[in-house]
Amino acid sequence: MSQNNHYDFAVIGGGMFGSAAARHLGNQGYNVLLFAPKEPLERTSHEGVFASHYDEARITRMLDADEIWSNLAARSINRYEEIQKASGINFHHPSKYLFLAQKDIDSLYENINVAKAHDVNFDLLDSFSLTERMPFLHIAEDEKGLLEPPPAGYVNPRALVRAQLKCALATGVRLENQVVNGLSETNTEVKIKTTSGNQYSVSKVLLTTGVHTNHLLDSPLDLIIKGTMVVFAKLSDDLIEQLSTMPSISHRPANGINTYLLPPVKYPDGYTYVKIGVGNSQRILNSEKEIREWFRYGADDHEKNIAHDSIVNLIPSLHNQPMHFETCAHTETTTGHPYIGMLSNNIGVAVGGNGYGAKSSDEIGRLGATILQEETVDNRLTPCLLTTA
Repeated sequence: MSQNNHYDFAVIGGGMFGSAAARHLGNQGYNVLLFAPKEPLERTSHEGVFASHYDEARITRMLDADEIWSNLAARSINRYEEIQKASGINFHHPSKYLFLAQKDIDSLYENINVAKAHDVNFDLLDSFSLTERMPFLHIAEDEKGLLEPPPAGYVNPRALVRAQLKCALATGVRLENQVVNGLSETNTEVKIKTTSGNQYSVSKVLLTTGVHTNHLLDSPLDLIIKGTMVVFAKLSDDLIEQLSTMPSISHRPANGINTYLLPPVKYPDGYTYVKIGVGNSQRILNSEKEIREWFRYGADDHEKNIAHDSIVNLIPSLHNQPMHFETCAHTETTTGHPYIGMLSNNIGVAVGGNGYGAKSSDEIGRLGATILQEETVDNRLTPCLLTTA
């Protein structure tokens, strides 16, 4: 513990970005304070903040239509083994990744171009080859696929956060499961206040607070918070076996409803599910109240039907399987890239996953750690403040 309750750095937010930033700072010998509220035991009665890593599976891949996201992911993936070895916690599941799309869609060729420029391995497959390799999928005749080999697949975000935290704590990082509700900055330090009534003094602060970021800023960032919904199809033993070679999938079909799917994953309730998320959500959450209510109670019958139809159209064998739905939310930036930079002398941010943050989280956290040390990052990651007309 530091003398006089003062720290070199504080990281506010202990999700995928924040836990990574704390680990990188701790590894460099800094005196670090990490605020990481625990996952709520029961959502509908929870009065605190929410995060978006409350899940067992997120796609990890280097294939991407955007070189920045491809590079961020590659650097993160290359450190998985190191983090697993240091923590003793396994979170990486190399099960391949499939980008499935209409054969003439721009994003297919953008993925190919980025992959070739950055030496990302993949196979280009036509509909016949895809059906032959993955008979459990219903592939349209006009679709093609880019199949990326391991280490692509998926990560368990809960386990990844646990691994990052275990590594961070081993370096002396101090963990507080408190919610921060106020910052006040002077020329030389930042005072942090929590909902528990405690106060802390730090030289610099990194906000990795996701959907709750603007709640802590006097000058808000230009962020859009989108509420999303995912559907879980419960699998029988026969289906678990039938889908055992299923890769993680991003699907861009002719109907324009973009989805992502995870292969069979066993969840804490003991059952195994295939998960699908719809990427076309237009549900904007405009306030802290709306964000928290969406996590607690969110439901949308129209989107449920879209997700249900999408999953059974691609995997017909799931048609009669029991399904349930859960809500999530993510931040989108005006640039389409994460915001990583200093907003003032002593306060920086690493936020804005744009729905792609899980696969790139360790590198985003590392870059967040570097800006606190007055290092520069790619100017395409510069945060944009919200402007009013």
